[in-house]
Amino acid sequence: MRAGRLALLAVLGLAAARPALAQPAPGDTVLHLSASGAVQVAPDQLAAGLVARGTSPSAAAAQRQVNALMADATRMAQAVPGVDARAAGYSVAAGEDRRAGWVAEQTLALRASDGPALLDLVGRLQEHGLALASLEWQLSPAVRRRAHEEATTAALHELQARAAAAAATLGLHVDHLQDVRLEEAFFRAASMKASVLRGPAPEATAAPEEVTAQVSADVLLRP
Repeated sequence: MRAGRLALLAVLGLAAARPALAQPAPGDTVLHLSASGAVQVAPDQLAAGLVARGTSPSAAAAQRQVNALMADATRMAQAVPGVDARAAGYSVAAGEDRRAGWVAEQTLALRASDGPALLDLVGRLQEHGLALASLEWQLSPAVRRRAHEEATTAALHELQARAAAAAATLGLHVDHLQDVRLEEAFFRAASMKASVLRGPAPEATAAPEEVTAQVSADVLLRP
């Protein structure tokens, strides 16, 4: 990944090597090009969301059930090395079944790089009364950021190749690139799936994820 960052800096250095004051002159040709790059990256984190639910004719009693479940679940999660456990969301609402009265829910969000350890924990938490709401392999922010840098480097090389090919076809040469625009890296956290499952310890297979980047630039061509 470090090599990708160095390559990105080198490509940007080449693009900026020519002085910015070399503006198009009459007879010059300006190409407006864009290109994309992609890299395949193996996910390095397993994320799970488990729901603690309490039902009771009393809203306070339903909340106490959830609070007790979450307290026990958090202690179990914190006892597993390398597991990041966080309580997320809290809701109390009247149940559809009038006999239930009130339904309280809270989600326990778990992350770990050790997949088997987290899967074992998920199984034990389900036995303890929590329901599995989501389970998926993901890229950690640091790995995704480095992958985006590699994809950007690939996109810049593709941009240079397209510029050279176009110049050769037109019988010209690439003088320099200007106004190089890189796609802003923006990563959104995955949302919880709506389905809620109870059962034995699940399985989760890590599949490579594709990280992409877009770049564009104005290319000045001259005879």
